[in-house]
Amino acid sequence: MKSILLKLLFIFLVSIFMFYLFYSPSIKFDILENPAKDKVAHKTIKKTEQQSHKVKLTEGVGQYVGQSIDILTKKFGYPKRIYKSNYSYRNFIFMFKDQYYIVGVKDNTIKMIYATGKEANVYPYKIYSESGKIFNGGNVVSEPIISTKDGDYQFQLSEADIKTQALVEYENLFMQVFIDRFTNKVLAVRYLSPDTLVEMQPYALSYNGKTIERKINDEKHNIEEDVNNSNNVLTMFELTNLMRTLNDKLALSTNETINHIAQIQVMKLSQSNQKVTSVENEIGSKLNDEGIQFNHLTQNIAVNYEDISALINSWMNSSEHREHMLDDQVNEMGGGISEQYNSIVFIDNQSLNEE
Repeated sequence: MKSILLKLLFIFLVSIFMFYLFYSPSIKFDILENPAKDKVAHKTIKKTEQQSHKVKLTEGVGQYVGQSIDILTKKFGYPKRIYKSNYSYRNFIFMFKDQYYIVGVKDNTIKMIYATGKEANVYPYKIYSESGKIFNGGNVVSEPIISTKDGDYQFQLSEADIKTQALVEYENLFMQVFIDRFTNKVLAVRYLSPDTLVEMQPYALSYNGKTIERKINDEKHNIEEDVNNSNNVLTMFELTNLMRTLNDKLALSTNETINHIAQIQVMKLSQSNQKVTSVENEIGSKLNDEGIQFNHLTQNIAVNYEDISALINSWMNSSEHREHMLDDQVNEMGGGISEQYNSIVFIDNQSLNEE
């Protein structure tokens, strides 16, 4: 009787295994969509007559916004690379040990500085410090009004915005504080001139005046666009490894074969006329075809993010995507960017484990 029961149990377990092997649904990865995209409305802006005193920032890298890039290159040296952003400025990348800066430059003037890394000079805060300090005495704003020659523009920060990308106002300067809602630590900051904040539109926006159109590169697909995409992919990798380092995870190496496969996938997605909310795990079979052996694979995909630093912060504040980025099981990554789609793939490459 006991042997019969064991045989029946064995047959049952084999049946379950065969079912999942041949009939189970394939793994899908959800696509993260930018919540701030298209949240723009035309309405009358009610300006208050009394304006609170705004403090002038005189320390840290934020003090260089509005000044010549020559001042910063004298301090930091020549940037690691320079490339066009999706806005009206060019990105200058500066990298040092535990310091990373993206400096937006237009007409030789600094318009934006993004900073991360534990040693980055982000006065009055520190990277990976407790975010609660921001709300204790800091001039945090939730509905700032910015007036330009083209009209008045008012942002409305949601509760989620305040918890993950708080906005602090200084004299002729704004500071976005990117926060990890899972640890309440400061991940990065971004200093912006008021007109650059309006151009980037990172929050829901109401306006009374001329519509501010995002100045996205409108060139037809060419070599220069490919170079810009390649630079953005590099920035995506660099910021991913910095987020891993902040969380005491090992940095990942990159794989050109994964880059190529991911790039083809996002190009297909960008050419689709339908809204896509998830993708099949097709990357795995492609890697197998290329002879890359792996035990574990995950993927992050996002749509309508024109700024890599904001994308990384959104992934870090999404439980599923964050888990992929900080996964201890992976040792290699690759990715691609095409128009509105961004993708990054993480694998445990067996060949690296054997080295």
